[in-house]
Amino acid sequence: MRKSKRTEEPSNQYLEVINNKYCYFGPDYKFTLTDEKYHNYATLVINPSHIKIVKNETSKSNQELKEQIVNDWFIEENESTRDRNNRKAREKRNGN
Repeated sequence: MRKSKRTEEPSNQYLEVINNKYCYFGPDYKFTLTDEKYHNYATLVINPSHIKIVKNETSKSNQELKEQIVNDWFIEENESTRDRNNRKAREKRNGN
C-alpha cells in the first residue's frame, strides 16, 4: 500500500479513503491515481500519466499540476523505488 487511510502533511496535504478509493487533497486541488491497483504495486514509479486531477483550483494547467504533484507527493518514494528496481536489474544481469 502506498499510503495509510489518512495522512496529514505539514503543507496542508492529506489522503483519505472515500468509498474504498484513495483521494489525495492539496490546498487547492484533489486527485486520485488513474487506477486503484497502483497503490499495491511495489515497482511502479509514479509519473504524471498515473494521476487523475479531480479538482484544480490553482493557476496551473492540469499537466503542470500533475508534475508538481509527482514532485510534492511521490519524489522520495519514486527515488527509492527506482533505486530498488535498478539494483534488482543489476543483480539479475550479473547473475546474482
